[in-house]
Amino acid sequence: MEINKLRAFVDLAKTLSFSETAENLYTSQSTISKQIKSLEKELGQELFERNNKNVALSEYGKLILPNAEKIVLLSDWISKETSEFKNNNSGQIRLGIIPTFANYDIFKQTMVYQKLKPDISLALQEIETNQLINTLKQKQVDAAFIRTMIPEKLDFEKIIIAQESFTVCLNKEHPFANKNEIKLSDLKDETFIMLAKNSLLYEPVINLCRKAGFDPKISFVSDRMSSILQMVENKQGVAILMHPQTKKSEVSFVSIKPTLTSTLLFIRNKGNHSKIENDFWNYLKQFEMPNWNNCDNR
Repeated sequence: MEINKLRAFVDLAKTLSFSETAENLYTSQSTISKQIKSLEKELGQELFERNNKNVALSEYGKLILPNAEKIVLLSDWISKETSEFKNNNSGQIRLGIIPTFANYDIFKQTMVYQKLKPDISLALQEIETNQLINTLKQKQVDAAFIRTMIPEKLDFEKIIIAQESFTVCLNKEHPFANKNEIKLSDLKDETFIMLAKNSLLYEPVINLCRKAGFDPKISFVSDRMSSILQMVENKQGVAILMHPQTKKSEVSFVSIKPTLTSTLLFIRNKGNHSKIENDFWNYLKQFEMPNWNNCDNR
């Protein structure tokens, strides 16, 4: 028994007008007439008494109408609940990310979430941290993965993932490559390969070198980590970086003193969020850095 036939019956029982029921159900009179005749044939009983001027419910029609109304209401309720369920469990999450996001294990875990929730589309937008925060404030993304030197000053919900300190990236054959730690001032005569000026780390590196008593001699600037590592591998200079995860065997990372520490974290605006956004956020919380006490993540 098709629900559309029952719906036509219930509506016609109220209007007693084929034209009005057709209008209510956004179809034609002939379609309503066919649906009623088909339902009567299926049930083996007449639902309406018809003449040239009037339409009236038959005794059998009066008998089954209450249950037919319940079935139609139940069908509508199921459709509504199904629609709400789909809206809450499918859709798109816009995640703003720094360019090096793919270098971290949390990237793999984020992709696992995509596999666990195939109805959710994760739209990754690669943006520098300085722009990411404004993008999030303007609600152009739902959450962001950023790097910051001062996480406690960010007025967002936060999930701290990791902390990193500046290290020097050297070619494996560099005299300092096998040391456990070096003074930054020992690099004053080196040629430096730097991240682009619009990156979060450019100015801190410059300031760190000045604190060590020298201005770095910069030979190459790039916004691509792969290019910087390639230059170091080819003995074109050294680079001060937050230690990236890399399989390159021709470079070494050595701790420097003084250094600076940055924090990697997810942030999102405070306030109400959709169910799918909250589900994603709660998934990320399981990867939060343990024993982090400086930020209120609630």
